[in-house]
Amino acid sequence: MNDHRLERLLDLAEGAGHGRVEITSPPLAHATGTVVRMAGNGTSLIGKIHRSRTHHEHEVRAYRDWTSHLAGATPELLAGNPDLPGIVITAVPGQPLDELDLSPAAEHTAYHHAGRILRALHQIPVAGTATAVTSYLAARAEHWIRCVTGHLTADEVQLIRDHMRQLTRLTTARVAACHLDFQPRNLLWHPEHGLRLIDFEHARIDLAARDLIRLATRHLPDRPDLHTAFFTGYGPLSTSDRAVLTHCTALEAATTLAYGLRHDDALLTRHARTLLDTLGAPESR
Repeated sequence: MNDHRLERLLDLAEGAGHGRVEITSPPLAHATGTVVRMAGNGTSLIGKIHRSRTHHEHEVRAYRDWTSHLAGATPELLAGNPDLPGIVITAVPGQPLDELDLSPAAEHTAYHHAGRILRALHQIPVAGTATAVTSYLAARAEHWIRCVTGHLTADEVQLIRDHMRQLTRLTTARVAACHLDFQPRNLLWHPEHGLRLIDFEHARIDLAARDLIRLATRHLPDRPDLHTAFFTGYGPLSTSDRAVLTHCTALEAATTLAYGLRHDDALLTRHARTLLDTLGAPESR
C-alpha cells in the first residue's frame, strides 16, 4: 500500500473531527480494497481504500441511503473521498462468524439476528424493476461465461443460459436493497452487542432472493439447524423467491468459477463445479 494514500486516509479521518489519528494495525488487503484500524480522540475507527471507484460508490451509497434503516446493525460512515477512493467508518465490536466457535445456542441466535437484519435491508423502499435487474444479470452471465471460456462444457454454457432465460421471465420477482456478499465473514458477532453487518462494496439494487445465494449454497446446506434459525428471522420465501435462488445459482456458479480460477482458489473452483453438477442433475431440471 502506497504510504501517500495512507496519509490521505489519515487526513480524511482527521477531517471528520477525530483530532490526531493514528493507524493501529498493518494494512489488510482483500479482493475489494485495503483496510486499516485507526484511533483518534479515544475512538476506534476503520479506514478503507477501495480498489475501484465502483466499489467505493456502492459502499458509500449503502451507508448514506440504507444503513440508517438497520437499527445500529452496521458501522457508521464518518467520511468519504471518491478521489482516493476511500472511507472512514466506526469500528464495531465482534468477530466474523466464520472465525468463531460458538455454542449451538449462541450460533442459532446469531443466525436468527442475521435473518432479521437482511429482512430489514430488503424492506427498505427502493426504485427498480425486476425486468431491468434480470436483464442486467443475464448480460453479466454472458460476461462471466466469456471469462471462463475453455473451462465450461457446451452443456454447462447452455445450462447457465437456460437459467438466465428463465430468470428474465420472473417479472414480479422482489427487487430490494441488497448486500450481495451476505455470508459469515461479513457478519460480526459479539456476545453482549449482538450482530453487525459490514462490507457493502457490492451493495446495489438487485433481486432480494439473490442476496441469499452465498448463505444458501455455501453455509446452510449441511446445517439445517442454522437454516431454521436464519429463516425464522428472515421469514418464508415465496415461490418466486425460490425460483430466483435456483436460477441465480447458475450465475453464482459462473462468477465463483471465474474467481476461483483467477485466484488459484481450489476450494471455490470445486464449489462452482458442485453448483453446476447440482443444477445439471435430472432432479434439478
